[in-house]
Amino acid sequence: MSQKRFKSHFLEFEYNFDVVGIHSINTPHYLAWCLNDTFSSNFQLHVHSFALNLLEETASEHAEFYWEGDETHSEMWLVSNRGSAGLLYTGKPTPDFWLIIRDADIMGGTADWIRGMKAITNVQMVFEFPAEQLEKLPWLQQLSHL
Repeated sequence: MSQKRFKSHFLEFEYNFDVVGIHSINTPHYLAWCLNDTFSSNFQLHVHSFALNLLEETASEHAEFYWEGDETHSEMWLVSNRGSAGLLYTGKPTPDFWLIIRDADIMGGTADWIRGMKAITNVQMVFEFPAEQLEKLPWLQQLSHL
């Protein structure tokens, strides 16, 4: 069982997530295209921006790409950390993008994805986000398709 497993305590249902941070100067659309090209995935831009209130009265919109997976891959989201009104997460290291994978052990974990993303042009760093810090990502509950 992956140590990056996250059993949500703030959702009505339990979800298992592995969360990967990505440092890249690529645009969200280009990174999604690179992931599709590298992994034969099918990330598609969600019709509505991923929006939430980072501050009391200020909504922030973030690009969100979704892939429902297939027989050998789990459901995944690619979310831009930077939005119209700020960052989803400001701690160190601060990623540019998040890759959220539901039930990653279905596809044998995240190691192949991390290795493949490191080979993508303009991806400087890829890291698994520590399971003990996942409570700092309350926006996970607002992902589409949950």
